Amino acid sequence: MGILKMSSPIFFFIILLTLEFAICCCERNSSFDCVPGERKALLKFKATLLDPSNRLSSWDDHKDCCAWDGLKCDKATGHIIGLDLRNNIRGTDDMLLQANKLDSSLLELKYLSYLDLSYNGFQGSPIPTFLGSMKQLQYLNLSNADFGGVVPHNLGNLSNLHTLDLSGPFSLIINDLMWASNLTSLENLDLSDIDLSQTKNLVKVLNMLPFLSMLRLSECSLDNTNLAHTCVNSTLFTHIQYLDLSRNSFEGEFPCFLQNMSSLRVLHLSGNRYNTSDPHRLSLSNLVHLNLDDNLLHHDVDWISEFLRDKCHLKSLYLEINEFYGEISGLFKNLSECWIDKLEEINLSFNQFAGNFPEEVGKLKRLKYLDLSHNTFNGSIPWSLGKLSSLTMLNIGFNQLSGEIPISLGQLSNLESIDISFNFLNDTLLEAHFANLSKLEFLRARSNLLKLKVGLDWVPPFQLKYLDLSSSKIGVQFPQWLQTQRALSDLYLSNCSISGTLPSWLQYINLTSLDLSSNHIEGSIPKLASSIVNLNLSNNMINHLPRNIGHMMPLLLDFALAKNFVNGSIPESLCEMKALASLDLSNNYVSGNLPDCLENFEHLYLMRLSSNKLSGIIPNSIGGAYSLTLLYLNNNNLTGQLPYSLKNCTSLSLLDVGGNKLSGNLPGWIGKYLPHIQYLILRNNDFYGVISPEFCQLSQLHVVDFAYNKLTGKIPHCIGNFSSMVMNENNYANGKWIGESLGQTDWRGVEQEFSENQVLYVVSLDLSKNKLVGDIPLELTNLSGLIGLNLSHNRLEGNIPSKIGNLKSLISLDLSSNNLFGTIPDSLSDLNFLSHLNLSDNNLSGRIPTGNQLQTLDDPSIYDGNPQLCGAQLHKKCSDDEAPNVENHAVTREDDRAEKIYLYGVIISGVATGFWGVIGVLIFKRSWRQAYFLFIEVGVAKMLGW
Repeated sequence: MGILKMSSPIFFFIILLTLEFAICCCERNSSFDCVPGERKALLKFKATLLDPSNRLSSWDDHKDCCAWDGLKCDKATGHIIGLDLRNNIRGTDDMLLQANKLDSSLLELKYLSYLDLSYNGFQGSPIPTFLGSMKQLQYLNLSNADFGGVVPHNLGNLSNLHTLDLSGPFSLIINDLMWASNLTSLENLDLSDIDLSQTKNLVKVLNMLPFLSMLRLSECSLDNTNLAHTCVNSTLFTHIQYLDLSRNSFEGEFPCFLQNMSSLRVLHLSGNRYNTSDPHRLSLSNLVHLNLDDNLLHHDVDWISEFLRDKCHLKSLYLEINEFYGEISGLFKNLSECWIDKLEEINLSFNQFAGNFPEEVGKLKRLKYLDLSHNTFNGSIPWSLGKLSSLTMLNIGFNQLSGEIPISLGQLSNLESIDISFNFLNDTLLEAHFANLSKLEFLRARSNLLKLKVGLDWVPPFQLKYLDLSSSKIGVQFPQWLQTQRALSDLYLSNCSISGTLPSWLQYINLTSLDLSSNHIEGSIPKLASSIVNLNLSNNMINHLPRNIGHMMPLLLDFALAKNFVNGSIPESLCEMKALASLDLSNNYVSGNLPDCLENFEHLYLMRLSSNKLSGIIPNSIGGAYSLTLLYLNNNNLTGQLPYSLKNCTSLSLLDVGGNKLSGNLPGWIGKYLPHIQYLILRNNDFYGVISPEFCQLSQLHVVDFAYNKLTGKIPHCIGNFSSMVMNENNYANGKWIGESLGQTDWRGVEQEFSENQVLYVVSLDLSKNKLVGDIPLELTNLSGLIGLNLSHNRLEGNIPSKIGNLKSLISLDLSSNNLFGTIPDSLSDLNFLSHLNLSDNNLSGRIPTGNQLQTLDDPSIYDGNPQLCGAQLHKKCSDDEAPNVENHAVTREDDRAEKIYLYGVIISGVATGFWGVIGVLIFKRSWRQAYFLFIEVGVAKMLGW
């Protein structure tokens, strides 16, 4: 929910102005016709527009043009003073008025003061300079009308303008804003989404607009330098009530000029990089709405308390996606503060708040919107939440809340949306929990420990639009009460232990999304609403795909039926689903041929038909599905060649046709035409020929698996060009997100499923079980991101590359069953993550290296079939470990004897020196001699007890 609220006085002004204009446009004046010259100009203007929805059908030469839609005439003179062609229906091009330029016939409207062409399509044409001659304009709105190029400076001639809106999606350019300084009557200025980074005079211009009250500069590529020296001028922005600087690159502390903005009521600073600031920089006592979302603010909860202290008018506070921390109970230390009775919206989601959910939140009597999701709150949901009678939206999902759900929540009669998903709540939901929720439309409670226990004849008080109870226990049968929810569009009941067949009445609910995956649903797919766009029935017990499924759901975008028991062929009617974007029928018993209509699927980006019983060839029509990004056809019985038409699918990122009976030359054209391939799996087929150097053009490759084919020739030296297999500065290979899981065969021959998060880090090269010859290219050792390398069961020869230790990420290395010779490089001991190694059945010789991770790989079978290897791992001494010859040993013994004589001489002389050093002194020094024997006598007497 945005922060722009109806409570803002500026919004009231704009809405009232729009309503007044709309009412006037609907008035019919029968006392006069509009001015003929202006009628003629408007008809000429209409002729330049493409109007597919016939929005200007009322513009008829036989009618008074003051009665035309979108026009306002002066009641006294009949002159046209307002033209409003704003497109109020978004999301479809059919409602756009389109032209390749704005026609100058509008110049004939000499008295026009209001012009709104927003949300139409002028195809990137420049804003015409003639608009600068229409000096009577007070309101000009060209936002999101697809104008492009440099904004003409002569717009500065429109000195009567009160409102100027040029905002739009990055199509306009302003290098010098000085022209705007002439707009001295301007009150509302919106330049959002226009690049102002090169504008050096922004502050100077804004300071010359004395009546400016609303300023929007969102996403204008601004940074701190664009607002430099603003603190020098203490009067800057003092009249502004609405300021939006969101989605720029401001950083550090909040701008100092904010302290002087005593009139400010709405402030947007979201989407910047502010990381720390004194809350007193926001000492704005009249502030009503504040949005600091998506920054880097790192403060404890006391910072928020200090900020709120004097905010007696504050109605909304948005701090989501920051780094605030601490126990939120600190916010309620002083419940006498004035903001307690005013706050209507608060969003603290995506921070680091912790501790128990405070009971005191029930004191916020006016609260309508509360979002505390994506923190680490624990404990139970407080009963006091049920006192927030004005609450319309509650989101406490993605925390660590536990315990019961208070029945008091069922008394929130204004509640429209509640999200308690992804917690540890453990409770049974009863009818009482929903007793007075008559306005509830959105209910999200997935991934808790909840049960739903309601009567078979229960009729809920609400009409839901969105329901997600996934991973809850809602009963064995499909819930009967859902047939009362005729407004329901999104239904998610995944992993809810539902059994049996789906009810026939489900077709009467106009669903757009239905997810019933991971249940025990049986039988066939029943007739469902033709409005369905997303359907997920994966991981059930469905055994039949209706032959008319394409006619049943012609609007389907995403269809998932994986891991069921579906048999039979793919229905021909599937070809009618021309909107299909993703199709997953994997892990079933689907047989027959692939449908030869794949060119119908222009929007299909994912097709997963793996692990079925499909046969026949891959049809050439697959080249017509040119949006394909992820194609899984592995583990079937497909034959023939990989169709050359696949080259048209230039967005392909993953191609897995492993485990089939495909044949022909290894398709080197993949390297030429499919540059974005990251995962290329052709294993376990009957491809033959050489590995073409064309493959080396695939710089984004992350996984290459050509194992179990009939490939011959050498491994190309250009294999080192696989730059995405090279470790980057973060010690990861340069993988890209594909958003899908991936099956990969490990060193044991077992296929492992990697999740969509893990796939990013899977980097492997498998050319095993072929007939490759020649050396292992030295360039291969450049691929430092590899975690798996398998070249086994080929006819490779030569030495193992001495730089094999450069493959620092290797977990599995298999070079077995080749003709490799020479010693095992010492650098192999540098592979600190290696957990599987197989060098067996080669002609390797010499000492096996030791040290580091190799010490843990002590299975002798690693080196089987290499009789000339030796070392501790094989309990076999190497030749340089044997006893030295007799001659050398004799010399060594003579050297040892000399060293011993020398050592004994030193010891004896030391003893003699010590002995005579003491005795000599006693003989020649009488006083020492007397003292020494007296000491001995006394010591002996003490020991004997005398």
